[in-house]
Amino acid sequence: MPDLIYSRNANNDFLSSEQIYAKAPAVYAHDYSEELSNKYGNFNSAHAIEVMNDHGYGVTQAAQVRGRTAEADAHGQHLMAFAKRNDVSATAEQQPEIIFYNSHDGKSSMKLFAGIYRFICSNGIIAGEGFDQRMVHYKSNLDSFEDLLTYTTAKLENVTGFTEKLQRIIPDEKAINNFAKQALSTRYDYFERTNNYRPSLEELDGNMFDARAIFQALNPTRAEDMADDAWTIFNRVQETVLRGGFQILGPRKRYNRKFVGYKDAKAITSVKENVSINRKLWDIAEEALAA
Repeated sequence: MPDLIYSRNANNDFLSSEQIYAKAPAVYAHDYSEELSNKYGNFNSAHAIEVMNDHGYGVTQAAQVRGRTAEADAHGQHLMAFAKRNDVSATAEQQPEIIFYNSHDGKSSMKLFAGIYRFICSNGIIAGEGFDQRMVHYKSNLDSFEDLLTYTTAKLENVTGFTEKLQRIIPDEKAINNFAKQALSTRYDYFERTNNYRPSLEELDGNMFDARAIFQALNPTRAEDMADDAWTIFNRVQETVLRGGFQILGPRKRYNRKFVGYKDAKAITSVKENVSINRKLWDIAEEALAA
């Protein structure tokens, strides 16, 4: 799986058609999977680019769920991020984006999400519940993309407003730790350690995280992330959860001996999982940091 960070250009410049095709070939599929019935209404993702361009948006990111067959690559689930050209609401730190998600294999409806891109850490953030619209693939619904776009564009102001709200909040230590714990729980179960006790192989339920991962998620890795406001904390934790590198407890093996030890969590490279966890983190932040 490709690293989602590299599905963008440096400085988040707009992608050319050739770059989009190289990163997400299913965007330009002109048909749909042969396994689908004739009731399936294929919304061509390339048409979305044309519509978005008419509204002043360009593609800043393209990524795709890569399959094991040519058929899967031709019609699989894919994502594009769109940013407004000459967007007056963009700042030196971040810019609002509309996230487009679609497939031509019947495994996903077409969805639009409101989001925001943070330049400092190359973080693409997708808003959660209430910031999305979807359109199922039936012919009677294929003309509604403009309506979905209008709704999602209006939601971008809410996204910007929420980030500004978090920038004004200085959460206490309890709220910060609670947020980090809930955020990491979107990937792994939590193990409550007492003293230096580690779980046995029998007690271990897959990979788990403990207080060490919470500390690592909250620990700033760059000078720009040293601030203690809720927005900066959210970004630190979101980046850690998605990109991995924090330590988790899991089964290990050395010299034919099995034991429980620490290992680095892997980055999320699945487009579908990235969208799902990204949105969950936004919802957790609304409850844990902004309430």
